Amino acid sequence: MKSTDSRRHAGITLTELLVSMGILTFLMLILSSATESAGRAWRDGQARTDTYQSARSALELMARELSSAVVDTRMQFVIGPSTMISNVVRKTSPELADKFSEGAPIALWMAPLGEDGSLRCVGYYVHRDPVKRFYRLKRLLIGPPTSERDSPFFPRMLNLRNAKDVTLRTSPINAQWFTRSWTSQAFDDEDPLNEDVVVSAAADGVIALWLQPVDLLGNPVPSLASASNHPKSSLYYNSAAYFQAATTTPFEDGTSFRYLAETRQSMKGNRLPAFMDIAVITLDGKEIARGDNIPEQLNVFDKSGTLDLEASRREYERNLQDAGIRTARAFTTRARLINGN
Repeated sequence: MKSTDSRRHAGITLTELLVSMGILTFLMLILSSATESAGRAWRDGQARTDTYQSARSALELMARELSSAVVDTRMQFVIGPSTMISNVVRKTSPELADKFSEGAPIALWMAPLGEDGSLRCVGYYVHRDPVKRFYRLKRLLIGPPTSERDSPFFPRMLNLRNAKDVTLRTSPINAQWFTRSWTSQAFDDEDPLNEDVVVSAAADGVIALWLQPVDLLGNPVPSLASASNHPKSSLYYNSAAYFQAATTTPFEDGTSFRYLAETRQSMKGNRLPAFMDIAVITLDGKEIARGDNIPEQLNVFDKSGTLDLEASRREYERNLQDAGIRTARAFTTRARLINGN
């Protein structure tokens, strides 16, 4: 009896201890892996949420600033290809010129955004840098001259010495009223001495942007670049172009917007769109940092020369999926331009 009780109360053998430690280590590895996976999933989800929230906020800001846009015979509202700016910047900074996304449009307009209601020049564009692996929707804001200092990049609206100054005239075919005096310095957001222009990141992770003007009758406005009778232009929309826009009923041919040939009787439209449809596609920073070849955005136009925003977005999303990019997210909104109604 005594020997049996001794064996019953004997300690754990070395073999049993090693087996127990092995099982415990295995369980801890599983738990650690699960915890890390959960943490990684949470971080990725949080990064995507931050990117999506940033995109929503940028769309809201753009819509607000578009809603207050103004135009008259002395001011312009334009939407055009990236070359509208990159060709200007290329003269002084070729490396910066390549950072403007080729497929995304650039929009420029005037709006009373100052504290005292003074006009500001506003712009939005997509900054694309595949080498550094970041994509951004950027906002350009240029304040007017003050009594203390001039503003070399603010569009000229008055010349008391010469009322016939050609720099005061808005063009039916280009955006030089905005860009005539611009250089790469206007887009250098890292220059601490640049007090004339504020360039800021409206949203990170934006890889595509579409802007579609809409007229008073709710119809998309055809691209100026597609107009057959109007003087040749690469712009998509130009308030200073020769055009007519229906206000209450369509024209006899059923259309609600038409471009005009340049004649002595032709008048510039000098009108804003009634609405602007805006769409962006975003990727979170981790997806961009993977180094995948993110394709340039596509712009699909129908036979009338109108941008088909939905078709453009769907086709681009297919290209992203073909490139193995499956976490892209699209956001859309419609801005009402108060002075275009």
